[in-house]
Amino acid sequence: MARPRVTVSEYRSYELPADFPMILLHGEEWRISPVPSTRLHFHNCLEIGVCLNGSGEMVMEEEQLSFSEGTVSFVAPNVLHTTWSSPGTMSLWSYLYLDVEALLKESLLSIPDLPKFNRMLRTGRTLLYPDACPGAYEMVCEIITEMSQKKSGYRACVRGLLLAFITRLLRVYTRQEHPADKQILALTPALEYIHHHYMNTFPMETLAALCHLSPTHFRRLFHEQIGTNPLDLLHQVRVAASCTLLRTSNESVSHIAGQVGYTSLSCYNRHFLRIMGSTPSDWRKSSDGSRRSVVTYTGWMKAETSEEILQKND
Repeated sequence: MARPRVTVSEYRSYELPADFPMILLHGEEWRISPVPSTRLHFHNCLEIGVCLNGSGEMVMEEEQLSFSEGTVSFVAPNVLHTTWSSPGTMSLWSYLYLDVEALLKESLLSIPDLPKFNRMLRTGRTLLYPDACPGAYEMVCEIITEMSQKKSGYRACVRGLLLAFITRLLRVYTRQEHPADKQILALTPALEYIHHHYMNTFPMETLAALCHLSPTHFRRLFHEQIGTNPLDLLHQVRVAASCTLLRTSNESVSHIAGQVGYTSLSCYNRHFLRIMGSTPSDWRKSSDGSRRSVVTYTGWMKAETSEEILQKND
């Protein structure tokens, strides 16, 4: 199957719990459509997925790879990717979104090759097949079980399993040097700065300086790699953050606009409408039934349907 033409990229942000930065998304709502999306997306954190049944294709940057039951996906932050199932089927996946360094900070010195480990966390993208990385699928499934059941001591179990998984991955991970790897790595300081400082006002030249690039080169490289310009991404991150506050708090819309960096309510409303398709007030009303007071994230709660994908493709 030919790779679909990519016209737009999407930023999907997950707010990880501060005390244990990992969330699990799984269940029947994570059956993946067989319709290929023309949009690649990227996350603010590491994604580890497992295909529980079915098969299909996954695009990561310029590579298209096939998956089947037992495949594990490893996708670093800011890596563009998308997944679709084989024609006429709906593969079932479970996903972990996490901050490995925060979870394993007390165990990092035991990592056998820290430079390689750091490169993998920043730019890694691969599918792990059972024959190439024995035990990877079982370890990730165990992490999912622990995160799902949350029995006594589950956090210690998860950390141990995660360390074992990362160590196993490092044994078999052969990083191919793609020009895009180095280019997206060059943009990492800017992407991380936007994610952590979106609520502040700063010139785009600040981002270029963080990447040691001229403003002109920075803007061109950013658009080539991310598919949008830095200011548009900043608005996407701000709106995503505001969605969490709209869903999980009773603060006024104007107060939330200020919290995420907008000094003008009209400006906030305009960008929210452009990105989300409705006003903040209308979006809050429509999501009242799914508000959460503890778990807060602004990514996708379920896989997109074929109809939603086709609508975006149009």
